[in-house]
Amino acid sequence: MRAVQADDAVLVRAAQAGDRAALDRLVAAHLPMVYTIVRQALDGHPDVDDIVQDIMLRALRQLRSLRTPEAFRPWLAAIALRQVSTYRHRMERVAAQTAPLDEAAEIPDAGAGFEGVTHLRVELSAQRRQVQRAGRWLDPDDQSLLSLWWLEVAGQLTRAELAQTLGISVIHAGVRIQRMRTQLDLSRTIVAALDARPLCPSLSDWNGVPGPLWRKRLARHVRTCPVCTRAARDLLPADRLLPGLVLFPVPATLTAVILAKSATDGAAGGVAGVFALAAAHPVVSAVAAGTLAAGAAVGAAELSRPAPPAPIAAPAPVRATTTAATPSVAASALMRTGSLSLESANAGGRFVTAAGDFGLLTSVGPGNTVTARRQATLRAVAGLADPRCFSFRVADGRYLRHSSWRVRMDPEQGTALFRGDATFCPRAGQSAGSVTLEASNYPGWFLRHRGDELWVDQSDGSAGFRADGSFVVRSPLAG
Repeated sequence: MRAVQADDAVLVRAAQAGDRAALDRLVAAHLPMVYTIVRQALDGHPDVDDIVQDIMLRALRQLRSLRTPEAFRPWLAAIALRQVSTYRHRMERVAAQTAPLDEAAEIPDAGAGFEGVTHLRVELSAQRRQVQRAGRWLDPDDQSLLSLWWLEVAGQLTRAELAQTLGISVIHAGVRIQRMRTQLDLSRTIVAALDARPLCPSLSDWNGVPGPLWRKRLARHVRTCPVCTRAARDLLPADRLLPGLVLFPVPATLTAVILAKSATDGAAGGVAGVFALAAAHPVVSAVAAGTLAAGAAVGAAELSRPAPPAPIAAPAPVRATTTAATPSVAASALMRTGSLSLESANAGGRFVTAAGDFGLLTSVGPGNTVTARRQATLRAVAGLADPRCFSFRVADGRYLRHSSWRVRMDPEQGTALFRGDATFCPRAGQSAGSVTLEASNYPGWFLRHRGDELWVDQSDGSAGFRADGSFVVRSPLAG
């Protein structure tokens, strides 16, 4: 992500100096993010294209005022959220139209964008659509936060960028996301209960329009009703459904219009004029053609995790009878059960930290708050999947584990998958006295930091990879 920030900074400085090609590249690179934020936050409203166009043109007009080019992504996302909020206030002044309950079932599903790419199992596709529908029950601020968290889960925004977008601290962002996820999970339960047939009689008075007020009313019932809770018992965690189906394809005409207007200082010439410009403008032409090709076939663009490096031999032999990693005896001597902190070997003063839902690498020292030091303190226990290895618990009882390769904190789920994801086997690190932590269920894949984020990646055997994946075991920062 730091490399992305550096590339953005170079393009921003060039664009501020009048480089037209750099400005076009900024638009092409970040328009999908803005389109996704607005479409998700406004639930696919017909005015999405107009709002996105307004956001991008506002941002381009204000670009010269941006004093920190490295902060371009959160700055642009913040503009998007402000315009979404402005549009919502405008909508609130318009009389709300409601649909009867028997007609609500026929309302087109704006969440169909999650269906997208082929070869997805029907059940998972349905649950992805359900997450989208559940978002309609959230408060407006949580709907906007959901759109940002959605991008964070997919690796398109860091937690630090998300917090900067909202103008709050990383810790506060974690708290807000946790609260939003609680409401999202409750909303998913309500949606599942309303979808169940026969319908629970206690839900029959719903007016057919999802929203936070009805969420609060129905929540009292679904929390305690065995019929309603049974309808939601097989739901997968939302963060496991979202990665891989992230950025919505931007309509070709919208891309072309924004590039055309930014080139002509607001002059628009209709669709025919836009495509005439596209013929002479290589960036417009390439982006529009690519978007048309994607948009004609699918409803959502697939954004996969960064491709892992080519497989190499695991750093240590693996038992023939299992796929689990074998712990290193020498490295195990550096680890112990009990409270500890893990400091990055190549970024002194930065520790593995449990902030909100994700594992981060953050600077923690004597001057930090008790909360910050507590978040950087882990309890090492015998590995859930292999007692010769280690699992790491945080203060609230959750475990450090990898999910879709991102390191996060989750409560014990009692499954073999969870136990494997939450077990790490120590090996010798790059520097003396340091360790690397290998995923027990993916030999050759190691915990490492990418800037401020923690991931499990396949080793490429390089010194740089080993440095990013080496940690020094320290005494706990909090008692």
